[in-house]
Amino acid sequence: MSIGRKLWMAALITIGIATLPTARATTATGTVAVTATTVGSVSLTFASDGAGIALGSSGSSAVSVAFGSVQAYGGTVPSGVTKTVNGSTDWSLSTPIDVVVQVANQTSTDYTLTAALQTADATNTWLIGSTSLTTTAATLTSSGSYGSTAYTLKLTIPFSEAAGGISNTVNFVATAN
Repeated sequence: MSIGRKLWMAALITIGIATLPTARATTATGTVAVTATTVGSVSLTFASDGAGIALGSSGSSAVSVAFGSVQAYGGTVPSGVTKTVNGSTDWSLSTPIDVVVQVANQTSTDYTLTAALQTADATNTWLIGSTSLTTTAATLTSSGSYGSTAYTLKLTIPFSEAAGGISNTVNFVATAN
């Protein structure tokens, strides 16, 4: 076979290959429109303090403090709880708890924190830090720094209180300033 003929055959093969239909994947397109409106928010949770009693549901906004069966004289108190007997009038249990306040999507630099008892208690004294609690909200801080802050919960029980269960709920409110 001559060189001319070989070139002519190569040209035909090349043209044949070039004209073959190419395999193509079929495609479709679409779009998703996304919208969102951010709203400023504040988060209030409670955590067990390293020096305090273990909180039930620690890390949530609804925790519990279970002192258990305790007594003014003798007995034991849970780890992280301090018992103090005040002469012949009353005794108290206290423990630190961590109040965690966070802010998102607003320019607030601090917050106001209040606390109040859910139910009036005419017998026992309830304190958060040095603030005595009633059913009326009391200000614990008017310029709290965001993050975790330890507060001491203190329950004082007079010797005149009859033996039995004591329970109440402390309602906290954090408001971004």
